[in-house]
Amino acid sequence: MIWIMIMLSRFLHTDDNSITKHVESANTMLSFIWWVIGFYWVTAGGQNLTRDSPQLYWICITFLAFDVVIVLLCVAVACLIGIAVCCCLPCILAILYVVADQEGATKEEIEQLPKYKFRVIKESKKEDDIPESSKGIMMQCDSEATAEHAIALEDAECCICLSAYDDGAELRELPCNHHFHCTCIDKWLLLNATCPLCKLNILRTSNHHQEV
Repeated sequence: MIWIMIMLSRFLHTDDNSITKHVESANTMLSFIWWVIGFYWVTAGGQNLTRDSPQLYWICITFLAFDVVIVLLCVAVACLIGIAVCCCLPCILAILYVVADQEGATKEEIEQLPKYKFRVIKESKKEDDIPESSKGIMMQCDSEATAEHAIALEDAECCICLSAYDDGAELRELPCNHHFHCTCIDKWLLLNATCPLCKLNILRTSNHHQEV
């Protein structure tokens, strides 16, 4: 008998955590099942219980009502938290962006970056200036001397919205030579003045060029 108790104690010590978890889960399930059965018994045999033992009946009703109120409160709080998160999430994100230690660029600083117009070209061997593998060209806007350069097939898309450049789309090029949709990169730079790809800070780069 002593040997059996020693072996049982060793087994309990080795698998204490797993046994405790299983016991807690089983206890929770049994408590819930017993609560449902008790609720059914009280509601189904209410007349007999009020006649035979009214005090016990009303005590059971009180405890069951208390449990129901707690469950309803938990459900209501969970619903309120979900609604608050869904409704207030944009405001929370806006506050976090303002409070966060991320230096955004101003509209004037963003407008100083070169803007381009994307033009789709047909891949043809007759074109001597444009390579066969290119898909389009970027033509600089608001410039007296029109500057343009070709874009490779795999580079003709915006990595922010993950959309390919359409014909006539306005692009903006950063000092690191990465280009994006104007609407996408302008919103990005207002919050964080770094390139989404290489993390180059455009403010530090512009200040360095001004000092030089």
